[in-house]
Amino acid sequence: MKLTAYDLIGLHINMYPAEELKCMHEAIYTEEEYRKAIIRFLEICDAEPGTPEHEEALLLTKRMEDYENLSFYERRNFN
Repeated sequence: MKLTAYDLIGLHINMYPAEELKCMHEAIYTEEEYRKAIIRFLEICDAEPGTPEHEEALLLTKRMEDYENLSFYERRNFN
């Protein structure tokens, strides 16, 4: 059985309505927002350069990186 990226990170695309996954332009503060960002990124990571989806993928990458760089104690205050 081949695992998908969703299986590997313990997420399923149907967990969140599509409207919630699009255009996450605000900072990521909670684990749930982080998971939504991962799902959205996986949907658009193959977008052609110069498209809105590509720009969104770059933005999500930065937002996810910022969240990952928070310490456990900083994250705990947000969750």
